[in-house]
Amino acid sequence: MVHLYQSLLLTIKSGYKAKIVEDSFGNSASNIGLIYKSILLGNCFIEKIKLDSDINSAADLHGSRFGIMLPNSVPTAIVFFALQKLRIATAIINFTSGQKNILSSVKSLSYVITSKKFIEETNMQNISTAINKDCKIIYLEDIKDHIDIVQKYKALKNFFESLLFSSKSKYNSNQTAVILFTSGTESEPKAVGLTHKNLYTNREQVLKALKIRKNDKFFTCLPFFHSFGLGIGVLLPILSGCKVFLYPTPLHFEKIPNLIKNTKSTVFFSTDTFLKKYIPYLNESTFQNVRYLIAGAEKVDEGTHEKYKEFGVQILEGYGVTEASPAISVNTFKNYRLGSVGKFLPGIKYEIEKIDGCEEGGLLYIRGDNVIKHYLDQSVSKSFEMYNTGDIVKIDTDGYLFILGRLKRFAKIAGEMISLSQVEVFPKKIWPENNSAICSIKDSKKGESLILLTDNKNADLKIVHELMKSEGLSNLYFPKEMKIIDEFPILGSGKIDFRKLQEIAES
Repeated sequence: MVHLYQSLLLTIKSGYKAKIVEDSFGNSASNIGLIYKSILLGNCFIEKIKLDSDINSAADLHGSRFGIMLPNSVPTAIVFFALQKLRIATAIINFTSGQKNILSSVKSLSYVITSKKFIEETNMQNISTAINKDCKIIYLEDIKDHIDIVQKYKALKNFFESLLFSSKSKYNSNQTAVILFTSGTESEPKAVGLTHKNLYTNREQVLKALKIRKNDKFFTCLPFFHSFGLGIGVLLPILSGCKVFLYPTPLHFEKIPNLIKNTKSTVFFSTDTFLKKYIPYLNESTFQNVRYLIAGAEKVDEGTHEKYKEFGVQILEGYGVTEASPAISVNTFKNYRLGSVGKFLPGIKYEIEKIDGCEEGGLLYIRGDNVIKHYLDQSVSKSFEMYNTGDIVKIDTDGYLFILGRLKRFAKIAGEMISLSQVEVFPKKIWPENNSAICSIKDSKKGESLILLTDNKNADLKIVHELMKSEGLSNLYFPKEMKIIDEFPILGSGKIDFRKLQEIAES
């Protein structure tokens, strides 16, 4: 079924699935428990909202927007599906993005659902106070305190009604199901409204490309507000009848490798930045159960690939954007090419636009039923037939997609387009254990010049120049300056925060 809540109901046809979702806090729920608890919680939300508004029934909330600001956990999954049952567009708030972005995200929402304990543990009391000025906050603790036997009985009755009449219920597959916000690595975050059809299509595309089994278990530590964390890390396993273990953060580098092993997880999604951080804590048994280790969001360095092979696992690179719900391409064991992000998923059409000064490849445009038509709250006149990914890519003769870099991560030097990502390969080869990045800064003679930023305290720019020269690159590609920094700024999604990095480069 296309609608998220109907898809959840459909899991019952495959039978009872104990602990279809569990978390590191000791919570778990079966597929039946997830349905029942989402109904119970949804009813409680309605009763709570009736007390301070003029709504009379759930129908009055159809199409409205609520936010969720909670960590990866079973209660968060229950809240999410409760809102889907109520046909409420659910905005997942990136609580790591800072007060400015958080407040920007909640402006169009009626309510934000969070937890007093979570607010206290993350020291977001000031932010929650500011949120309350734009929209109302519902705390889960307040809901829990008012659940009684009458509400439990009503939820049980509604549960059986849902099973009996789900096929007769009219759900709109083109309605906005989820609102996510772009990472803001290079500009202000945009609100992306993904429909039920968008999300359903992408799940089907991924399932066709990867041979996911019913007995697979996903380990998801990428947050709900991350498009892969939600779409592929949570919705795909639960709605496909697979199990998922939720962990609240990918930043616990020492704990996660052991948890992957101890939970007997078979599918794990991550980013190159995080995979590097896990290396000191890996051992031969870490990936004994893992069938798929898929990395996205940024290019995986060759050194990372080699290191993980030593531990018996092959990293499969994939590629996606929030606007595509999110997956666009992925390597598989059958179709694999190192350095690429695999082949396009079925049903995705693409065009390549040539860019002046760029000798190979071009700007990637895509369309498909998984791709949005316009950003949320933009006028229809701003709808796009083809979505501009902002990525410069090339496609080889066998159909493998290679990401050359973001258009915004190219510098124009002496009339030539220089890929910052291409230059970054060289310091990463020399210092694979360190973080290195290239930024462009203004240059009075050539318009722009390149600067290398690294956290290697012993870095020598001459060594980088020597390697680049030995591989035949012209002087235009050589970084003219270098800055050694203590720590690279990283977004909650696992990507390097290039906006902050650019500020450091220019300072």
